[in-house]
Amino acid sequence: PTLIHHTQLKVRKDIRNTNFMLVDSPGMIDSPHQDRQDRGYDFAGVVKWMAERADVVLLFFDPDKPGTTGETLSVLLHSLAGMDHKLLIILNKADQFRKIHDFARAYGSLCWNLSKVIPRKDLPRVFTMCLPVSDETDVDIPPGLADLHQTRHDVVAEVMKAPKRRIDNLITHLHDSVHLLLMHATLVEDVRRRFQRRWWQSRMQEFAGVGVGGGMTAFGLYMDLPMQFAGGAVGATILGVGGLTWYNTVQLQNVEKQMLTPAQLSSIFQQCYAREVSEADEFTASLWQRIRDSLPLSLQQHDGLSSLPSTSKSELKQLQNIVDEDIPALRRLASPTKVD
Repeated sequence: PTLIHHTQLKVRKDIRNTNFMLVDSPGMIDSPHQDRQDRGYDFAGVVKWMAERADVVLLFFDPDKPGTTGETLSVLLHSLAGMDHKLLIILNKADQFRKIHDFARAYGSLCWNLSKVIPRKDLPRVFTMCLPVSDETDVDIPPGLADLHQTRHDVVAEVMKAPKRRIDNLITHLHDSVHLLLMHATLVEDVRRRFQRRWWQSRMQEFAGVGVGGGMTAFGLYMDLPMQFAGGAVGATILGVGGLTWYNTVQLQNVEKQMLTPAQLSSIFQQCYAREVSEADEFTASLWQRIRDSLPLSLQQHDGLSSLPSTSKSELKQLQNIVDEDIPALRRLASPTKVD
């Protein structure tokens, strides 16, 4: 309800373009922890919901606050993660700088802050543009501002392509979702196998204890030893196996807790994706960054790791085939090559 009270709708009919919807969010505040208190609603969650359904996302930065607010970094890290294909980063009002070193300082500060939340070696393009004049055809634009106005035209052109990019965005979203699901399923299956291996080791120890006790009892009966020997063997077996079962149960509980720690899950990720980690694959690192917080919660939803459903190799292969074959085929259908 609070979000609805803060929302205003304006309908324009005096523009040349139709079937466009522009959503203008409020500016960022300094601390990401003040979000609910100051706004009354989950701002980061709303931004993510809107951005997932948008065809183009424009993120504006002003010269006085070039990405230095805490909420801006939080939104980039959590709400806009995985949306690089439709995100345009804009340093607006660049014409307000009076000295070149002021512009360099603001641009460098923006790039520095973006590098903290965008896990890429090369940062995406930062569009530096200025506010438009009333009628550019009647005003002589200084040579130093020509590039800024041209960049503004480039941004407008990207926005005008939004309807045509709709299908491509949907395919990219599918590609991203399948990659996330594949990594999630791979890591969950690896955790399940590790725990099952430890579980079976415990059970084998208990079965071995029962076997040794049964063998001693059978040996005593076969050798016609006193019944006290057989009774003692049975009692020792019950006590030994019972104590071993209790010990293994405690150990398995500790193993389960250890496996759910961020450090252990990170180690499992590095082992499952050793080649990608050694090659510093940025896409794989960004996928892990997006699921590492939700992965422990997903594992804890089940009644212990022993109850996790298994994922077969064929199912993982089917997901990989979607990434390698089906999605590229969809892209070719969406952008057919013209043959003369």
